[in-house]
Amino acid sequence: MTTLPELVPPRDPALSASWRELRRLVRRREPDLPLAMALVTDGSDSTTAGVLRDAGVAVVGLLAPEPLESLAWAAEAGVPRAYADLLALLSDDIEAVCVEMPPPGSDIVARRAAEIGLHVLLAGPATAEAETLRAVADLAEEADLAHVVALDGRAWPAATHVAATVPSLGRLTQMTVVGAPTGPTGRVEIIDLTMRWCGEILAVCADPAAMPAPTLAPDAPVTLALLSASGATVLINERMGGNLGTATITVCGDSGRIVVQGRRVRRQDDTGVHDLLLPTPPTARPGLMEATYDVVRATELDDARLVRGATFHDLLTANRLIAAARTSHQRGGWVEL
Repeated sequence: MTTLPELVPPRDPALSASWRELRRLVRRREPDLPLAMALVTDGSDSTTAGVLRDAGVAVVGLLAPEPLESLAWAAEAGVPRAYADLLALLSDDIEAVCVEMPPPGSDIVARRAAEIGLHVLLAGPATAEAETLRAVADLAEEADLAHVVALDGRAWPAATHVAATVPSLGRLTQMTVVGAPTGPTGRVEIIDLTMRWCGEILAVCADPAAMPAPTLAPDAPVTLALLSASGATVLINERMGGNLGTATITVCGDSGRIVVQGRRVRRQDDTGVHDLLLPTPPTARPGLMEATYDVVRATELDDARLVRGATFHDLLTANRLIAAARTSHQRGGWVEL
């Protein structure tokens, strides 16, 4: 039988601040004390609360766009408390907030949460305002809080393997991607992956007439090109329905090359071709689970520097590159960063 959640009213924010301070003291004696997190959601994915729990979080409250939705969705997700508005959430006994909604709502929630001392987790790279990203990062770092963005590429086993292997390829010359995910979220993922493998991006091109090559295959036009600080040219074909798990990614250096197709990674060099099959991610949303682990780790050990995944700084960099790509598409030619 489903239990109706409690609709929590706003209260004096000083009470929740005192609760968090006491919680930090208690955690020093009980390091395994669960992280108390609230979920702010637009209802786009009903699996979020379950993923957070699987990563070791106590999901204690839920805020939806309307109070009745907060109650209904909290009941469906098995969350004990629901909020009528953001003020009620911010004055509750919580340590962190997971934000799963598009801007401008995500921007408002993230900034207000950081201002009162909550760890902030974005369930996806949806926040678009550069000012908010900088502000949240500054507030969080000043207060030793975690600010984490869930990116599937950060938890993709192939991505980690290639990042460790790339130095052995020698000087990088080119990276190609066939079947990359489309849209802003997809571009954040592929740009973040490119920077991890190839280094800083110096210039961007989204103008078909200025591309170094028009196609990667007969049905795969190049839609985005990047020039990395390593000297490698990155050519990307974006495709509707594409994702990192189905794309074909090739990284070439003067000492060999690596081809990634989902779990399969092949390396070709002077010694021949070596084939490797990597493990399957433990969940359909590996990025969210890994990002939640980061917040849990930072909370348990009271040190936000332990975050290993993507932060608001990484999202800010990716968004700047996406903005440069829009400029290139509108004005033509390459745009230098």
